[in-house]
Amino acid sequence: MSFKSFLLVIFLGVLFTGCMPKQDDVKNVFQSDSANIIKRDYKKSQKLLISFKKKLDLRNPKAFDKSIEKKIYDLIESSEKTLLLKYNNKILENYKDYLQLAFSKDTIKNRNDFLVLGLYYSLYDAYDIEDGHKIIALAYEKEKLHKLHKNLQILKWKLKVDKDLNNDYLFLTWQNNWQIELEKRLNNDEDITYEDIKNLTYIKDGKESLLSRSNFTFEVLLTQMIYNVENTLFALGEEPKKLAIDAVFFLFI
Repeated sequence: MSFKSFLLVIFLGVLFTGCMPKQDDVKNVFQSDSANIIKRDYKKSQKLLISFKKKLDLRNPKAFDKSIEKKIYDLIESSEKTLLLKYNNKILENYKDYLQLAFSKDTIKNRNDFLVLGLYYSLYDAYDIEDGHKIIALAYEKEKLHKLHKNLQILKWKLKVDKDLNNDYLFLTWQNNWQIELEKRLNNDEDITYEDIKNLTYIKDGKESLLSRSNFTFEVLLTQMIYNVENTLFALGEEPKKLAIDAVFFLFI
């Protein structure tokens, strides 16, 4: 090999070595991409929560405070923590306090607001919004996100089945109105005939029929939120865990 050829080989070697990305650089790019994925997951859940509130208030129009309705929407859209409600003269700061009140069997005024804010502050806490956007994915706390994933599964179940001390549903979501009326009469040990069913208020007035579909909108919205958290956990290299049916009866964590 001539001296010129030798120099050419050395030059090309140095050139390609300099162009090759370092392992740390590759890791940093991956971590940055994952952080952006996580940010998008939060934004998606943010929009789902706004839709959830709108539908919840429409279905339960007497269970929210109209004087703070806009404040709650602004709070969610701006990702802030500037609205803290009081209960029994105590300021509620923890998302668990809101969720526990939302699903309390006692009579709770403006129950919708406690549920929506409990959901919002769950997201706010798990995605660590207070500290701003993370540059790398490793800055997120995995345990908080696992808790959020579990709590959303518990909430989805409780929203469908939980009742108060009078055996009335805490939230109207999937139920048709004729189904609620029929259930109350059955709980009173009434003997129901087909004629009685046809004369249920919402069926008799033509507002609903026996073929009216149950409303699965709320379940779909919460399922999408759960999926977003699962996507976040996958971006962090974590495996989301599905709760067993008996685990959904647990308290929020």
